[in-house]
Amino acid sequence: QLLNMNDAKIYIQDIADFLEISPQAIHKKIKDKNLPYTKKQHRILLDHSTTKELINIKVKKTIFAFQIVKGGTGKTTLLFNLALRLNLYGLKILCIDIDQQANLTRLFKIDAKKYPTLIDWLNGSNTFQDCIINLYPGMDLLPSRIENATLDNVLAIGSYPIDRIYRENIAAIKKNYDFIFIDCPPSLGQSVAAATLASNCIISPVTPEDFSIEGLAIIFNELNNLKTKYKKKPDIKIILNKYDIRTTLSNMIFQNLIRNPLYGKHLFSSYIRLSQEFPNTTIKKTTIFDSVRATSASEDIDIWSRELIKKFKD
Repeated sequence: QLLNMNDAKIYIQDIADFLEISPQAIHKKIKDKNLPYTKKQHRILLDHSTTKELINIKVKKTIFAFQIVKGGTGKTTLLFNLALRLNLYGLKILCIDIDQQANLTRLFKIDAKKYPTLIDWLNGSNTFQDCIINLYPGMDLLPSRIENATLDNVLAIGSYPIDRIYRENIAAIKKNYDFIFIDCPPSLGQSVAAATLASNCIISPVTPEDFSIEGLAIIFNELNNLKTKYKKKPDIKIILNKYDIRTTLSNMIFQNLIRNPLYGKHLFSSYIRLSQEFPNTTIKKTTIFDSVRATSASEDIDIWSRELIKKFKD
C-alpha cells in the first residue's frame, strides 16, 4: 500500500514564515485564487499543489547524491523526509533509489517487484524513463530492489562509461524536476561512482561518533580520485544527524566539525536532533508532517529544507 500522503501537509504559518508575510496575507491569496485547503483542529493545512500556486519557488535544478560509507547514519531517513518537505513547499522532486537494501523504496511503501528498476534498464528490458513512477503530485520515484546488488558487476562486465551512464540519462530528465535525490548504498563501487559523477552535490550525513567522521575522510578521498580520473568533482555538503545536545560527545564532535579546516566549510548550518519521531512514524506508516503538534523532527527537517532552498535558489 502506497504511503498515505493525505495527512502530510504544510501549515499557513509555515508559508507565512517562509515568505516573511502575515498569515492573513496567505489567507487572502488562497481566497483570491480559490485554492483548495483542508482544516485540522482549527488549523488550515496546504498540500503540494496549493503551495506551488502560492509561492512558486524557483531553484537551480540540482542533482544530489546522499552518500556515506558508514551505515547507521540515517542517510535514507533524512533523504526521505527532506524530499517530503521540499515537495510540500511546492517543489517537484525525483528520488532515485540505487541501494539494493531498497529502504527508500520501502519508506514510500512501494513494492518494487511490480516495477522496473535500474538493473532492468541496464539489462535492456526497460528504458530509463520506464523505471520512474509517480507517487503523488510533484513526487516521483525510481525504485530499487535486491537485484540492484548486481549493479557494480553489470556496469563492469558491460564496460559502461562510469562518467556518463547515469549522468546522461539523468541529465535528459533533469529539466522535469526542481531537485533530484539519489540514495546510494553505504559503500564504494561502480554504481556509486556513476551516481557521484551524475550529481552536482553530494550530501553526507554524519552522526556524533568517531566512526562516522572516518567515513567522511573516505568520501573526500574518493571525490579527489574521481576528479583526477574524470576531471569532475561535485560539491559536498555535510549534515549532522542524531545530534543530542545533552551529551558531551555530540557537542564535542559538532565543534570539531565546525573547526575542521576541511569539513567546516562544507557543513550545513542546520542539524538534525536525535528524535524517536523518525522510527515511530515509519512503524505507524505516517510521516513526521502528519501531526498538528510540532516536533523536533519536523522542525529540524523544515529548517534544513529552507536552508537548501536558499542555497540553491535561482
